[in-house]
Amino acid sequence: MASGIASELILFIASLMIAGMVAGGLYIVTQDIADGITMKGQAVAADLRTDFKIINDPENIPYSSDPQGYLFYIRNTGKNSLRFTPDSVVVMIDGSVIPSANLTFEPQGTLGPYEVGKIYVKTSLTSGYHKITVVAESGKRRSLVFKVG
Repeated sequence: MASGIASELILFIASLMIAGMVAGGLYIVTQDIADGITMKGQAVAADLRTDFKIINDPENIPYSSDPQGYLFYIRNTGKNSLRFTPDSVVVMIDGSVIPSANLTFEPQGTLGPYEVGKIYVKTSLTSGYHKITVVAESGKRRSLVFKVG
């Protein structure tokens, strides 16, 4: 009799230990999923707060001689400031990267929420349609197809 009770007690304790390990494993997996969802949500929220638009008239791109270049207006439509320098913004025209030495930013530094900045692009373009792509430091990219003379 005593050996039957002892074996049942051992099986009961073993089943409690297995149930505890399974519960602990489920807790860890659930916590990892919850942490991943939280981090992804924070990244999406930050991404939504950081945005910009190219607000030029695509049929009438101004050309300036001081500073020299085609003038593109960038509006920060997000709630976060954007770094607005040749080192933090990449400008491409027709798929070719414009060297930072050929870019002038006004104001240089940061572009606050809902502010409009200017990018002067010193390059030669043939008559017709071209595509400018501006890529911010955050990875956001905006494009505009525009017409030159």
